[in-house]
Amino acid sequence: MEDIQITTVESETGRKLGKYSMRSMALPKISIAKQLPYLSGLDDVSMPKRYNRQYYKIQQPTKEKDLINDKEVFASLTYNNEEPYEDRKPKELVGEDAYRSYYHTFKNIKRILEQNQFENIQNSVQTNLIQRSERLRILPCKMGLIKLKGDRNSLSIQNQKFGDKYVEMLSEGLRILPAIQDFNFNHNRIKEHGASQLMPLISKQARKIEFQTNMIGEKGLDSILKILPLQQCKIQVLNLEDNNLGDQLIIELCKALSKNLSVETLNISKNKITNNAHQSLKQLIESNDTLLELYLRWNSIKGSGGVEIFKALQTNKNIKVLDFSYNLLGCGNVIAPALKDFIIENKSIQHLDLSANSFTFSDCTMISEALKQNHSIYGFHFRGNFGFVDSKGFLIIDSSMKNFNSIHIEQRIKGVMPHPKPYDHASRFEKVKDVCWICDRWQMATFEWIPNQSGACSEEPIFIHFDYEGYEPIFLGKPDGHGHFRTHRMIPTGDIEYFYTANAIQVASQSVPIKQHIEKFRTKVSIADQVVNVLIDETNIESYPKSKPVIEDWYPNFDVLPRTQDPIYIPARRKKQKRIWTYPISIWAPKYKFDTEDLLRKCFERDWQCCKISKFVKKQEEQDQVKELLWQAYKPMRETYRFYSSVNPTGDVFSMSVNPTSDFVNQCQLIDQKQLKLADVDLKFIATCSASSIDYKGNYRNPERSLVRYQMMEFLVRVSDDKYIRFNPQINIVQATKMILEQCMPHMSQFDSHKWRAERYFVEQCDDVCKKYKWVFDYVYMRNSSRKVKPGQAPFMCLDELKDICNRANLYDENFVERDVNLAFNLSTLTQIDELESDRLFQMQWIEFMEAIARIADKYSPIAIGKKEEKEWTYELRQQQPLYYKLEAFMVHLINTLVDEETKKNWKQPTISMFDEVEEDEYY
Repeated sequence: MEDIQITTVESETGRKLGKYSMRSMALPKISIAKQLPYLSGLDDVSMPKRYNRQYYKIQQPTKEKDLINDKEVFASLTYNNEEPYEDRKPKELVGEDAYRSYYHTFKNIKRILEQNQFENIQNSVQTNLIQRSERLRILPCKMGLIKLKGDRNSLSIQNQKFGDKYVEMLSEGLRILPAIQDFNFNHNRIKEHGASQLMPLISKQARKIEFQTNMIGEKGLDSILKILPLQQCKIQVLNLEDNNLGDQLIIELCKALSKNLSVETLNISKNKITNNAHQSLKQLIESNDTLLELYLRWNSIKGSGGVEIFKALQTNKNIKVLDFSYNLLGCGNVIAPALKDFIIENKSIQHLDLSANSFTFSDCTMISEALKQNHSIYGFHFRGNFGFVDSKGFLIIDSSMKNFNSIHIEQRIKGVMPHPKPYDHASRFEKVKDVCWICDRWQMATFEWIPNQSGACSEEPIFIHFDYEGYEPIFLGKPDGHGHFRTHRMIPTGDIEYFYTANAIQVASQSVPIKQHIEKFRTKVSIADQVVNVLIDETNIESYPKSKPVIEDWYPNFDVLPRTQDPIYIPARRKKQKRIWTYPISIWAPKYKFDTEDLLRKCFERDWQCCKISKFVKKQEEQDQVKELLWQAYKPMRETYRFYSSVNPTGDVFSMSVNPTSDFVNQCQLIDQKQLKLADVDLKFIATCSASSIDYKGNYRNPERSLVRYQMMEFLVRVSDDKYIRFNPQINIVQATKMILEQCMPHMSQFDSHKWRAERYFVEQCDDVCKKYKWVFDYVYMRNSSRKVKPGQAPFMCLDELKDICNRANLYDENFVERDVNLAFNLSTLTQIDELESDRLFQMQWIEFMEAIARIADKYSPIAIGKKEEKEWTYELRQQQPLYYKLEAFMVHLINTLVDEETKKNWKQPTISMFDEVEEDEYY
């Protein structure tokens, strides 16, 4: 048949009928409808003489263009994209290509084996693994040789429980991989048969052999024993833990290792080693100069064998890590002297574990004393014995305690690497125990107290208290040449909270971030020879992330040495001198904030913004002049308001109701029954309250029928308008305001709350009383500062709680009434800029509570301690006493009435005032 080509002419009709093209490779191209009955075979196709013009078009191409060369056709038919010999090309062992190559080999294993046999090609790793699995009739497995990621020079199949059959398959793969040097076969149920096949293949080139928790046996160990004494041995890490080797095989291993020059880490833990092998271990320690880490945990070496081993370790200078935990060194009661000499003499050991060795109490005591002379062991473990390791590395012994804390938890040392699960921090009242600087990756930090920058204290003693130390005091020692107090120490990673004590007062450094505690707590700390109750309401907080390890390349990264004793504070015996007291060293200095002019100006601007004076003083010039007059009188005006608002507060809101307001007007002699009557004052009071009712409607801090601070100014301006301008129109509002302020000033100037502080409260004697009885302030405040505290809010004392304290202390009588409590509360609170948007005015803090107690004591006026029998005390005579006598007696009264018996059991009732004591010794 002539060369022809039939193509489909596509049209809409053709698409609907589902026409498509077919092509025969060696014949002329024909494209017709599949449904035609005469196309059952292309060889039998007889072309119709006529064709349908709608579907077909027959073209007659030239023979020259379409002639196909027979050789080209044959070549195209015989061409094959696939490599003819699979194992001749290199195959990757790591990565996705390695996985694809492995599965391709698995699918074509028969053809590949036939090719290799016919062409004499060496099997690849993949082919060997799959062929061996078929012979052993086990599931094929990559056995760690083919992997997605990792180092091609290492093999790690730990915790797979493969067993001997799979190890036999692995051996076939390893025969052609001499480059692998690091092997990890831990926990694989490999027995003597499998080990005997595996070890000869890896022992010669191996650098690291991990064979933990298997059953290597004598045959499996034989290859290692042969290679160890040889000079070409490359093994650096040999881990044969939990292989049930027994004494005899350990003796053979020690003999081979005695001549070895490469092994740095040897782990023969949990191999049923007894005293029968102690001489071999001793010889190994004495003769081997390359061993850096030796692990002997979970064996049965007793005291007599341990003595010989530790005698050899005394002079050893190369072993850095020793794990002797979970043995029987304490049996026989003979190990302590050898251990003591080893700890004192050996200067190379950096990480030592002696946990759970059945040491007696006397053994532990001797070890503890020896450790004090050692400063090279950076990590020491002693769980399961008497005592614990503290934060500085000292072994603290307790006769009533045998420390089994966390002994059931797998927590073992591994070289000088940090432990993957560091110790949990203890609670803030407990010291951390079982500390290891290396395992926990402790960091070095410097803590510094700079006088006048960190705080006002500048004289020793200054102590620092850390949360991880249970807030025990640490003396900072003498100041340096610049007057700075400094300590360098190792601390755990994470957030560290701490505070300082100076002059027996708890303070936080101002140069370090401060954390305010929502839940305040109290703790007792021993400072020198006295116990101080500290209320912890704020602490310094710093975060220390993990950075450098403690030991790196066998050299320490930090300058702090383990078991370095902190300086001890010993009060000097010196001649008593008159102390020069100043406010900066007082108990109030760190937290009390005075009213500055800037603060008062902000308060005034806020009050001016809230009041409605501009509603009836229209001219801007007059507004500015009135504002300046009010600012000049703002301080006494505010003090007067604080006094009168305490007479009859509206709930917790201190405000001036009608009666206190009328009393104030009368005291200022504003009512003359001519120009101003009491009814006029009431009208101005109502007008002032109503003017702000729209803007602050619903705000409970601005009662509808009482004046608050910002309304005091508006009320006076309104009264001046009524008193002076109504009957004399020639006077403007500026003149009227000036006149009323001049008339009120003699009365308003009587109220100055700070005058009482400066003359009576902020004095040396009151400071001494407050410091001595600070624990009473803390006790009472902590138990009476929660009634109106919301969840998550910092504790504070409300007015009702202060009244309840006075009631339980039996203070109320004809001379001391509830209004005195209101006044003490209001006058003691610090000035707040905005009293309309903040509840801080009703929330008494600790420093304010201390002043409120002093004001209550001043008003209540108890008789000074030890002076009750001197005279007949009237209330007038009691009031004439100095405040510090009253405050001291009042604190004793609070102890007797409010403090529980358990808290005050160590307190002794004074019989004479601290200010009347006679000092017989001129030295202290």
